[in-house]
Amino acid sequence: MTTAGAPRGGDPASPGREGRALEVELDGVTKRFEQGEGAALRGITLGVEKGELVVVVGPSGCGKSTTLRIVAGLEEADSGGVRIGGKSMAGVAPQDRDVAMVFQGYALYPTMTVRENIEFPLRMRKVDPAERTKRANEAAELLALGRLMDRLPSELSGGERQRVAMGRAIVRRPRVFLFDEPLSNLDAALRQELRVEIGVLVRELGVTAIYVTHDQVEAMTLADRICIMNKGAIEQVAPPRTIYETPATSFVATFIGAPKMNLLEGTVADGAIACGPFKLVAPPGKALPDRVVVGVRPEDVRLVGASDEGATPLEVAVAEPLGAETNFVLRAGDVELRARAPGFDPRDKGAAVHVSLAGATLHLFDPAASGARLG
Repeated sequence: MTTAGAPRGGDPASPGREGRALEVELDGVTKRFEQGEGAALRGITLGVEKGELVVVVGPSGCGKSTTLRIVAGLEEADSGGVRIGGKSMAGVAPQDRDVAMVFQGYALYPTMTVRENIEFPLRMRKVDPAERTKRANEAAELLALGRLMDRLPSELSGGERQRVAMGRAIVRRPRVFLFDEPLSNLDAALRQELRVEIGVLVRELGVTAIYVTHDQVEAMTLADRICIMNKGAIEQVAPPRTIYETPATSFVATFIGAPKMNLLEGTVADGAIACGPFKLVAPPGKALPDRVVVGVRPEDVRLVGASDEGATPLEVAVAEPLGAETNFVLRAGDVELRARAPGFDPRDKGAAVHVSLAGATLHLFDPAASGARLG
């Protein structure tokens, strides 16, 4: 078995990778609401590079939408600052921030046609009618809305309405796009379709974008970098592969990945880690505390024969055959272990199996330091 190396979550306050300029900067942003305990945001510091798509992800109530609204100017921070294009946004009204926001709820005008909805931001800015028509047509072509331009929102599907909302943002040609859970109201098939379209569109336009979601699949497939939030604070900022392979905390480890990473409480003694029914070799050359949390991805849990190396008996609690693979929940006493096996492999509840962690990549976390990664 191997132990994953130390994480490099990325310094959110840095000037950008390879010297690239920052388009959006949040510096120590704090926000507290009257209702509820604690701060909604606790000293958020994040830099988004020009042309970068950063996905902010986390559970409900973690502060991700509040962060987006502060960038947009729809909420005011209690302390800290926001800069867009190097300019402080202190006292700058939302309409003057050169950002365009795409909401979860579409926010279309029901009595306006698709064309009128798309052109509306330009009309408010008194853009020449010929230029309005030109920009609306360009957006419609990008989003395959040409045949729908004379329809009302009530005549559109959910996916078509979200395309209109994106078209209304595109015509403004903003410095920054802000997406606030734009796919949450759609069914699974439409979410997958539009997720691909948004990723292609943002990169075709070469724009800077911040995309807020609670969906880890959207985060992993869309992002140049992922910002993971928990309880009003940032846990890690890094590219998707880094997040998956070297999570900075046990929270990040279990939030990204499906099925989620197994976390086993372990004790360290004499060069070994005892966790549940498993006795694992401690990584050489690392000073570990007496107690650790051992993380193992489900794909590293192998179903083996009883005589194979490291074979440990467990029983099947749940089997989920998905066709190309089968996900298992296995139990041994109080220990629960998730495993992923190739192929269609239905097994009855209570069936005996043997698993091995030999060759598995182990992720070690410190339970006494808020689950911080060890090493």
